[in-house]
Amino acid sequence: MSNLSLILWISVTAQCIAVLLALRLIPLTGRALAWIILSLALLMMAMRRAISLLYQQGTLQDNWLRGFTTESVALLISLLMVTGLIMIRRIFIQQRINDDKIRTLSLAVEQNPGVTIIINTKGKIEYVNSAYCNLSGQMLQEVIGKDPDILDPRHIEQDVLDNIWETLATGEIWEGEVRNIYDDDYQRWENARISPVKNQAHEITHYVILLEDVTEQREQREQLEYMALHDGLTDLPNRTLFNDRLHQAIRSARRDNEPLAVMLMDLNNFKEINDSMGHQVGDEILREIATRLLEIIRGGDTVARMGGDEFLILLPAAKHAKQQQFIKRIRSILDTPFIVAGRSFEISASIGVALFPEDGEEPEILLKRADVAMYAAKNSAESYKRYDRSLDADNVSRMELSQSLRTAVEEDQFELYYQPIVNYTTGTIDTVEALIRWNHPERGLVTPDSFIPLAEQTYQIGAITQWVIKKALQQLASWNSPSAPGISLNISAHDLLDPGLSKFIQAQLTAFHIKASQITIEITESALMMHTHQTLNNLRKLRAIGVKIYIDDFGTGYSSLQYLKRFPVTGLKIDKAFVMNMTNDDNDAIIVRSTTDLAHNMGLKVVAEGIENQDVYDVVEILGCDYAQGFLIARPMTADKLTVWLSNWQTQEHRSGVRLRSIKNHT
Repeated sequence: MSNLSLILWISVTAQCIAVLLALRLIPLTGRALAWIILSLALLMMAMRRAISLLYQQGTLQDNWLRGFTTESVALLISLLMVTGLIMIRRIFIQQRINDDKIRTLSLAVEQNPGVTIIINTKGKIEYVNSAYCNLSGQMLQEVIGKDPDILDPRHIEQDVLDNIWETLATGEIWEGEVRNIYDDDYQRWENARISPVKNQAHEITHYVILLEDVTEQREQREQLEYMALHDGLTDLPNRTLFNDRLHQAIRSARRDNEPLAVMLMDLNNFKEINDSMGHQVGDEILREIATRLLEIIRGGDTVARMGGDEFLILLPAAKHAKQQQFIKRIRSILDTPFIVAGRSFEISASIGVALFPEDGEEPEILLKRADVAMYAAKNSAESYKRYDRSLDADNVSRMELSQSLRTAVEEDQFELYYQPIVNYTTGTIDTVEALIRWNHPERGLVTPDSFIPLAEQTYQIGAITQWVIKKALQQLASWNSPSAPGISLNISAHDLLDPGLSKFIQAQLTAFHIKASQITIEITESALMMHTHQTLNNLRKLRAIGVKIYIDDFGTGYSSLQYLKRFPVTGLKIDKAFVMNMTNDDNDAIIVRSTTDLAHNMGLKVVAEGIENQDVYDVVEILGCDYAQGFLIARPMTADKLTVWLSNWQTQEHRSGVRLRSIKNHT
């Protein structure tokens, strides 16, 4: 064999070995397969050339092998070349598509307002987008190879950091909220999503960190959570948060064998101030009380507002001496008058105390028994009561009274009394106020102050109000006289929440053939303060059918003036607290005069209640009030007595000694 033949065979053999090694060592991908096919084509071309040279040298003599093999190899080479080129073309097209996708994704990552960070398995940065650079003030080249701030132990709790790496090690995605610190100590809360990136062998090679700013949402959520656990007026913890702290304190007390005290404090004369001076003054007093209470508690104590004018106090590890000391501090802070709107107010309180574990070992029981002790303190006119089992009798009495209320309407135990209201201009009785009394089978005559609050607390006020409306309209219809006075009805704040109230009143007016103009609805300022949207809707419906609406116990607070503007009011009744002593107090006379002038300028009528002597009656008339009501004119009386009284009122000598100056001036 010639040297040329030897070289050709060695070349062909080497190329065959190279192809076999390539097939074994190179992963079989589309690109590799295309290059293998082209390599085979080139190999076949080399073999064809080698065979041709061997024939030319005479080394090969078989003619059939030369012709058949040469043409077959030429055809195979052509097919391999075409196949390889087609595959390479497809590969390049797919590569261009992939490059476009990568370019699009890269552009999206760069323009994304959220932060994107890519780190390797060692936690070092390999890529950050422009959002990160803008926030941190660093360029990509400056942060490559560094640890991301989000995974810096100085910025994140160690247990959270451990949880992140444990989750990522399993190949799972970690997601949660973390605090991140950027350049110049700029901090923000971010929702982090860290995803592992795997290669074709399913091995983790990188981690992609996506960060979204949730600082504003977190602050809003924290604010909502704070509002849900704190009183909006005083910023003290509310009952929900107090209960949570009480549960924790009981667990600690049980573990450490320590006592704790739960106190319930109720303000005694707050309602009168609130009703007479307006809720703005009342709110300011409540805020000041909260401030004073916070000044006398220790770090581990809790003061909460239960609602209204009630406060809860939790004293962990409070032995008897500490309880007494704290009670003295409360008395001390309440002894100092409250100065609001230029006026001085004195506030007292009734406090009930329940102790763990003597009085109960569960939060609900302690709160209930502190409430029992507080009511006992209030009823006994003492400022402080410690719970004991004998007090349960009083609580049982209240429960029995509540149970009796349920049957009082069905058994017709209620009765209406009527108090006349005189018209200053004509001297006639235009209206009488219907006042409910309870003829209790065992307790005798019970005034509304004793059972109306209980009826509201037990949601029985609706049935009682309906009874009053029916009974009063029935009485008005029985008089059957054109000169019969109209009737004024007191409506509870809870009644105004009933959307069917106006429909019920209209149905009763129709049933008894009574004009709506003969009916006056009296509501207190406190009723207007509760659920003002629903209250306003109900009052508008009542006013639309012709019912007159008066504000009872009208005060001079800012909120009261707002009611005159917002609500469909016909008139108002000046609270007796301003009227009774106005002949001795110039400030009260000024309030009555100013309120009357304001009401008249707004087209409203004015009733002065609490008139008990002739001097007050005369001064009220001089100040311009339209109507007078009080014991000087008549005390509340039954319907039978009222009928006789009204007939006698027409005669001057039977007017209980009241000198009607306006009548004299007109005769």
